[in-house]
Amino acid sequence: MGNDFPNSPRVHADWEFALVAKSSKKVQNTKKFRLVAIALSNEHKAHVGIIIPELSSEYVELPSLVYKFLSQLEHDNTMSSMSKLEFTGTVYLYTDKLLVSEDSIKKHFEKDNMLVQFKVEKQNPFM
Repeated sequence: MGNDFPNSPRVHADWEFALVAKSSKKVQNTKKFRLVAIALSNEHKAHVGIIIPELSSEYVELPSLVYKFLSQLEHDNTMSSMSKLEFTGTVYLYTDKLLVSEDSIKKHFEKDNMLVQFKVEKQNPFM
């Protein structure tokens, strides 16, 4: 991500999905991911980045989580400079592996007026 926005201020939050077994309803695994607000200072706007090593069916939850993340920034007094930025609707998705089609993900984000830019990496995006 640093190569894409080297001089842009950023703030992030680390979250995780709980992957639940259908039969037992017990948490089998967790999948960590990072949401990043990327400020475009000169324009008073911001993009959002999502960093997740492997993305599968949980992509359907991401648009609402983007808005939840932005809402939290808006109400966080310690991030007042970020909260005043207008979200452009552009989401950069950094991943090592997509287990669903890019087209499915794009269409899903478009329902929430977001445009996804894919950045499929070979190395671990958390590094």
